[in-house]
This record gives sequence, C-alpha cells and structure tokens, in this order.
Amino acid sequence: MVLEIYRNLRSKTLQHNHTHCTAHIGFTAEELEQFSWGTRGLFEQMPASGVGYECYGIPDKCYGHSNVLQALQYICTEWAKLYPNGPRIGIGNISLPDGGPMPPHSTHQHGLDVDIAPVANTDEEITLTYYDSKYSRQRTQELVYLFYNNPILGIRTILFNDPEITQVAPCAGHDDHLHVSFLSPGIDSAPYSSDEDGDLRLVIPPMQGERVRKLQEDLANVGISVTTDGIFGSETDAAIRKFQAEQGLQVDGIAGFVTQTKLTQLISGQSRAVSSEPSGLKLQDVIDQKQSIPFDDIDSGVLVEDQLFCAEIQTILRANHLLEVVDGIYGTQTQEALRSFKASRKLDGGDVLGATTAKALLDAKQGAGKLPDWKGGDKNATVEAIVKEAHRQGITSQAQIAYILATVEHETADSFQPVRESYYLGEPEGENDRKTLPYYPYYGRGYVQLTHDYNYRKYSDVLGLDLVNDPDLVMNPDIALFILVDGMKWGAFTGMKLDDCISGNNTDFLSARKIINGTDQAEQIQTYAMNWQTQLG
Repeated sequence: MVLEIYRNLRSKTLQHNHTHCTAHIGFTAEELEQFSWGTRGLFEQMPASGVGYECYGIPDKCYGHSNVLQALQYICTEWAKLYPNGPRIGIGNISLPDGGPMPPHSTHQHGLDVDIAPVANTDEEITLTYYDSKYSRQRTQELVYLFYNNPILGIRTILFNDPEITQVAPCAGHDDHLHVSFLSPGIDSAPYSSDEDGDLRLVIPPMQGERVRKLQEDLANVGISVTTDGIFGSETDAAIRKFQAEQGLQVDGIAGFVTQTKLTQLISGQSRAVSSEPSGLKLQDVIDQKQSIPFDDIDSGVLVEDQLFCAEIQTILRANHLLEVVDGIYGTQTQEALRSFKASRKLDGGDVLGATTAKALLDAKQGAGKLPDWKGGDKNATVEAIVKEAHRQGITSQAQIAYILATVEHETADSFQPVRESYYLGEPEGENDRKTLPYYPYYGRGYVQLTHDYNYRKYSDVLGLDLVNDPDLVMNPDIALFILVDGMKWGAFTGMKLDDCISGNNTDFLSARKIINGTDQAEQIQTYAMNWQTQLG
C-alpha cells in the first residue's frame, strides 16, 4: 500500500509533464545498426524496486537494453551507499518491451532513454520541480555525476532545466525530471574532439577530421587495410587493434601516444620528437637483464631519453588510476605515480626501477594474469576446470557453480567443448547459416555464446587480446572459460548476473536463464542445474 501511494505521488505530476517531452536525441547510422541487433532480440524489464531505487514509471514502459538496466542498478547501488536512509532514486519510463514509438515521447524507442526524478533535500520520495523548496540541487548534482562516472555504459546526454546543474542541457518539459540518454553498448562517449591533441578512438558521435585521415593513411602505409575517409568507425577501430597486436602493443583500439609514435617510427625510420635515438628498452628487458634504473632525476636518464619506454610505464600507471596522461614525457607526475605504485605494492629500494618493480608493473598491466591455465580436455576435465575457475574468480556458491555447469551442458549439447553458433547443423551448413546473421562474423562462440562486435571489443579490452580481428580466439579453451565465468558473474551478456537470481537463500534457477538468453529452455536448464547441485553437494 505504501509503495502504491509513493508511486502515485511521483507519477501524478511526472506523467502529466511527460506529454510535453518532445526532446529529439539524434542517432548515428552505427548506433541504429546496434539497435537493430538488440540483446538476443529482447529488452529486459527493470525490476519495480531494488537497492537505492524505486520505479514510478508504468511497468509496461520500464523495459530497456540489458546494459542500461545494469548501469542503472550500479548507479542506484552507489547512491544507496551515499544515502542509506533515502531518498531512493525514482526511475520513470524507459521503453516498451519491444521498443519502438511510445507516445507522447519523441524518444524512449531504443531502450536507452530513462526518466529520473530530481532528489529532495529530505528523506521524502516526492514529485519535485527544480524550483520547489524541497528540491536538493546538491544531491541532484551528485546523481548526475554518478551517471557520468558509471563504468557500465557511457552517457550521451542528460536533459534537465536547472541552470545551476552542470553537465546537463535544458529542454522544454524537463523541469520535473532528468532525461538520461545512454550510449549504445560498446561505444564510448567522446571526451575530446579529434581536431585537438589527444587519443583517437571509437566514440559516438564518431571522431572525424584530418587527424583521423592522417592516422588512416599511416596505417595503410604500414600495410594495414583501412578506408581513408577521415571517420573513426568500426573499421578503423579494427585496423588499430590489428596494428597493435602485430607490434606487441596493448590491444585497446586507442590511437594514443604509444601507437601513434610506433606508426611514425615505422614510416619515418626514426624516433618521434626525441633528442636522441631510443634505447628500445621494455619492462621485460629490465627483468631479463636484471637492470636497475633510477627514476629520481626528471632531467636525464633512460626514462627521459626513451619516450616509448616511459609511455609503456605510463600506460600501466594510468590503467591503475595513478596517472591521467600517457605522453612519453617523464616529469614529476610520472615520478610520483611510480612512487605511489611501489608504495601500494610495498616494494622497497627507493626511487629505483628494478626487476621486481618491472615485474609488478607487468603483472598490473590490463589483462595480465586473467586467463586460467586451461588447454581443454574431456567432459570430466572441463567440469573440474569450470569449478576451479569459478573459485578463482571468487564464486564459491555451489548453486551458482551448478547453474554455470547447467548452462554449458545446454549450450554445448553436453559436449562441454567450445562450440560455434549453429554447430548442430554440421558443416558447411552451419557456416552458411552463420553468414545470414546480421552480426556475422561476431556470432556465438565458446562454452557460452558470445555475440556482437561490441562484446568481442569489450573482452578484447579486458584481456588485452585482439578478438575483434580474430574472433576465433574465443574458441580457445582458456579464453572461452574466462568469458563464461566472468560474463555470468558480472552480467556481461544481458545485464543480468548470477547474484540477481542465485544468492543467499534465494535460488531461482528458472529466472537465471535471463543471464544468457531470456526464458529460452529455462525449465530444462533448471533441471540440469538441480542435478549439478546434487552432484556438487
């Protein structure tokens, strides 16, 4: 009863004002292509309530892209840490179950647009405009920051009419709610223009201009096939990853200092903007040769003279949130970041970069040490490997492990071997069928079906491997095993994760199918899970 009163209080004013919401959020061709793929063809419904939030929107209009729901739940959980006693975040309309027009809204068609209530300066959960006496500008600003800083999905724009709130744009009809528009999954928001200095990467809207064209020409000059159209799209992202993989660089699709410098060196045959020839030193060389490199002097030494070596270290420091910029220039910020890194790892020896510190840096590199030691085996060996990997990734619940095993039993037809989508048709019929898929060649692979280029890009970045240009790597047992457990643990496939359905005293094997593929064969897989739970017990 209290919940219904609360929902009515919020919705009475907000639903009325939504009739005036005519905001138009333009989408690029690439985004529209992403939308056409969907998430296994399904939108998920936002639960009516959860940690830190309550939905005031109409239930049939609270469906969204799984990554959007995952981002919302993350943001609301972080909000609950700030305000454990309330007020909770009020979530309004998102999209219809199958997307498409939702009058009177002009947007809310693609499962990416969400209405959010402003926050009160009390613990009350009430309808508000930004000029009400109980409206909290400070709390609402904190909420905006949480949206922009969430690690799940980028923000395209937030519409709200309070002129004192930063990082929002005004729009008619948005006095009493914030309209949050997320980016499509796998696409980052652009923190800078491609016409300025900085990294070049895949963003929405796409970076374009002479710097992008020059990058594409340089890639073509070193033998990487790419269209020189001055637009940084998926093709250029794949070309960058291919170049990085061939040169032994971090595979992240970002044309930053290291990648651009390496390109220039290969083309010109000389170092870029350095006073002397680089040493060609790498962190692995420091380990192999047991070198000791002082870093207390910012005016001379290897770190000053060899910008690529310096940038290799800076890249790892940035990945560990100790440094903001990778520019190959050794200065006080990089020096202090190195000191902080050594202190965090309890490494002694003062301002010296020796073999121990070099190994610690490489161990902290993105993707380092994430893959399990697994080369494949028969069913029994694979079952043991899955249990071991679940434990390695912090999953100890027998019920959760049972459901992982049940999923593999279903997805691989009890073979417990990595498979390709449509494998049951045999070959070449299977490949012919795969070629008809709109997301080919990023069709399902592994112990669980990893699909779509943005998911291959995501795990490329996680593992530091080029799955974009070589998607068949996902068929490797160690990679397939990591993705299986990591994806089900964190909700990488649909936004639903193991903890959402199986935790504590709650064991909902039937709903757990939504972690992978809606309700497809949910009852059969539930039976498998119950059997596995008995065996594990």
